Amino acid sequence: MVRAAIRIFFKPAVVAMVDLLILVPILLSIASIVADLLGGKVNVPIDIAEEIGVVLIGWGVAMEERASVRQIFRLTGGTDEPFQAGIDVLCHSSGVGLLIFGLFSEIAVAAIRLPQHIAPTDGIEAPVLLVGLAFIAVSAYILGQHIVRLLIAVVWGRVPQPHEERVED
Repeated sequence: MVRAAIRIFFKPAVVAMVDLLILVPILLSIASIVADLLGGKVNVPIDIAEEIGVVLIGWGVAMEERASVRQIFRLTGGTDEPFQAGIDVLCHSSGVGLLIFGLFSEIAVAAIRLPQHIAPTDGIEAPVLLVGLAFIAVSAYILGQHIVRLLIAVVWGRVPQPHEERVED
């Protein structure tokens, strides 16, 4: 039963739907953070950026390790393994991007929250938060690209080659 649930959860169409469920709140958060910063508010946007960063890191790790999860639950080796391995490549690449940029956005939040004698950000919270917001925006772009690439894979069956089989020019 667990294997069946994992198999369903990691289907490309389901992953794309989860991507979309994450992307929409991120886009709303970006708009909210910008509006709050323009209104002179800083505390709530910092909290929003922190929570979005956590989501990006978590989902990034899950996507990055799709191939490992498939191996753990013995979901590899089927007749569609070349297709699934290509999906693993897509998920790994996007997952690494989400993880890295989610961490970078968290670094911006941490810099603001550190005591002033360690990271003197007093008076420049908004610009530092905007740097973190830029990383969140890049993550939103990565999610959007991931959705498109997964849909292309589902509809046309086009996936990249697994890393081990790539031929370097």
